[in-house]
This record gives sequence, C-alpha cells and structure tokens, in this order.
Amino acid sequence: MAVGVEPSQQAPPKRLPPPWGARWRAFQRVPQGVRSAAASAVLLALLFVAVQIGVASGALRQTGLPLPTEVVDGTLGLLGTGGFWSDFGRTCLEIGASIVAGCALGLGAGIVFWKLPLLGRVFEPYLVSFYAVPLVLFYPMMIVLVGINAGSIIILSSIMAAIPLALNTRTGLQGIRPVHLKLARTLQCNARQTLFSIAIPAAAPMIVAGLRLAVVYALIGSIAMEFTTAQSGLGYRIRYLYETFDNTTMFANIFVVLILSVLLTVLMTLAERVLLRGRR
Repeated sequence: MAVGVEPSQQAPPKRLPPPWGARWRAFQRVPQGVRSAAASAVLLALLFVAVQIGVASGALRQTGLPLPTEVVDGTLGLLGTGGFWSDFGRTCLEIGASIVAGCALGLGAGIVFWKLPLLGRVFEPYLVSFYAVPLVLFYPMMIVLVGINAGSIIILSSIMAAIPLALNTRTGLQGIRPVHLKLARTLQCNARQTLFSIAIPAAAPMIVAGLRLAVVYALIGSIAMEFTTAQSGLGYRIRYLYETFDNTTMFANIFVVLILSVLLTVLMTLAERVLLRGRR
C-alpha cells in the first residue's frame, strides 16, 4: 500500500497572474500625458461616431446639426480660402495680444497688491465683482471710446485675463511661509532677488493656475466680442454664417475654434511643466 502525502504537506498550486493585472501594470508605465491624450482621442472618436450615426439615422435633425464628415470636409475647404486666413489671423492676433497684456497686467497687479496689503484689500472686492460680471457688456462703451477695431477687443479681453491672474497671484504670494522671507532677509537678498528667487517660485502653483484662467478668458473674450459687432475674425464669421443659415461652414469655423482652444491648452500644459519643474 502506497504511503499517501498528508494534505498539509502538499505544495500549494501555483497561481498565475491574471492577464488584466499585467496589462494594468503596463498601462500604468505609460506616461500620464500620453494616457490623457489617448483617452481624449478615444472619447472624441466615440462622440464623432455617435453624432454621425445620429444624424445619418434621422435621430438628430440635419437642419440643426450637419454630418461630422461634412464638417471635416468643410474645414479642409476653409484652408484654401483667403478670407478664412484673414479671420484666423485677426483672431490669433487678438488672443495673443490679450494673453500677453493680460498676464503682464495681472501679474504686476498681484505683486503690487501683495506688497501693499491695504491697496489689495481696497481693490479686491471690485476685482471679484468684475470677475463675476461678463465684460462683454462693456463692449459698446469701448466701441465709442476706441472704435470698432481690434483694439477694443484686446483691451477688454486683456482685462478679463488679468483679473483671475491678479487674484491668484495675490493669494499665492500671501500664502508664502514666513520662514522663506526670513531666510531671504538672513541671506541679505534685495527686493528683486526676494521676489524672483523666493516669492514667485513659492507661489508658482497658484500663479500657474491663474495663467490657465487668463488664457481661457482671453480666448472667450476675443471670440465673444467678435461675435457681437466685429467686422472680421472667427467669431464674426460664425455669427455671419449663422444669420445666413450656412450650418456646415458655421460648424467648420466652430471646429477651428475648438482646435485652437485645444492647442492653447496643450501649450499651457507644457508651460506648466516647465514652470513647476522640480516641485512635488
């Protein structure tokens, strides 16, 4: 009679790792930026297919929403027209000038409000009020003062971009740990060294968040005010095509604005990585 092996002495069966576990670990090794881009691309592709099927099947009225394939064809057709590049150039000029002027104004105002706390407390309620009110309402008054040109749009868009950056800069500088400023005094740093080597790097996360908002508001302000009474630009062209019932070309211009906003978001993400390099 063969001697059996007790159950407690038997070797436990080998467990093979589940395939999903290995795939998940491999997915986690992919850089976060690549994962986000891939997820966004998949989401946009699913939305494209869903709208295409909805319009083609009649579930969505084609009179209000054209086929996405027609919008893509219309966008490619716009690239060969001189009028599109004129509108695109003016809009990019307004957005770029608004971002530069708004960021300079907002960063400078935030630093001044931090250096002069009383002045900051006086102006903060007004800035918050302007932040809540759409400045497009002041566009008719700006037309009277400046005229129907790109200058009026740039001025209001710059103010829209400057307000969130000024508030974020002031909040970030006020949140600096006192030990950092004491260290600057111990090292006998002058005002410029304290500001650019200690204060602004310490407040960088809040300042970068304000920069993101500034870029978004510059884009929104430029397009919205072009849509109101401008004579050229992508916002004006969208309004004109809406009034003439040219839905396909209108959505093609809207698609261009969406692409422009995505490019600005990508650029801001890259700038954020550069500005916050080395921080946890």
